[in-house]
Amino acid sequence: MELCAVGERFFGAVVGAVAIGAVFLLGRLEFLPDPVMTVAFLFGGGLVAGLLTPGTIRDGAIAGAVCGVLVALLAASLMTLMSLVESSPQYPPSWMTFGFYALILTALLLPYNAVGGAAGTAVRNGVRRGGTGAGERGRWIGIGIGTAVIAGSSLLVAFLGPLVIAPPLVGGFIAGYSTKGGAQDGLEAGLVAALFGTGLFLIPFLWTASHAEGFVAGLAGMAAVALGLLFPLLGTAAGVAGAVARDATDGTSGA
Repeated sequence: MELCAVGERFFGAVVGAVAIGAVFLLGRLEFLPDPVMTVAFLFGGGLVAGLLTPGTIRDGAIAGAVCGVLVALLAASLMTLMSLVESSPQYPPSWMTFGFYALILTALLLPYNAVGGAAGTAVRNGVRRGGTGAGERGRWIGIGIGTAVIAGSSLLVAFLGPLVIAPPLVGGFIAGYSTKGGAQDGLEAGLVAALFGTGLFLIPFLWTASHAEGFVAGLAGMAAVALGLLFPLLGTAAGVAGAVARDATDGTSGA
């Protein structure tokens, strides 16, 4: 049984890595713009892995993390091969090139794809529960509203200042409050809304980082990384808070 679970996780991770390879190929052929490619590269493989992984969101996170490591190793291998083909004296030995890129890309791709894997399994679990009931429809409406709140705040981020942390808190709370399954469902709903909202939110930052130059490009890139890690955490925590608040309200109403 344990071997079956491990096999299912590895299968999802491999398919996710293949999906990232397909996205990379489409980007190289200029069918996809750079920002879409970047968001897909960070989250897409893990999301696919999570959608194919049964179990809890922890199982999805593990599958996404494995996918991130696979993609990092494959990308590092490709860059090492490119350095060997160019055979430029400015490149260090191949094993150092591989080790450098493998470490950097693993540190970047593992956490993002782990979040994507957790969200993918959360979506899978929500769909398998069925979407015909009023409660389930309300849950997905709440997730959609939370996603829109987080994504739409990118238009106002320059005016928010320190309040930039408010959108994931508000969006995650709305998503969590729309559930009726307690803190676990609130965690899943907040995570899904935060991940999807963050992915949309970061597109302007990634576009700027890809097309601007100098200080502006560097600042946009650093902001994208920082907010990309912070927003899912805040949204998930707010989702749990929203679900707890919903339970407390329902309990008070029932009394």
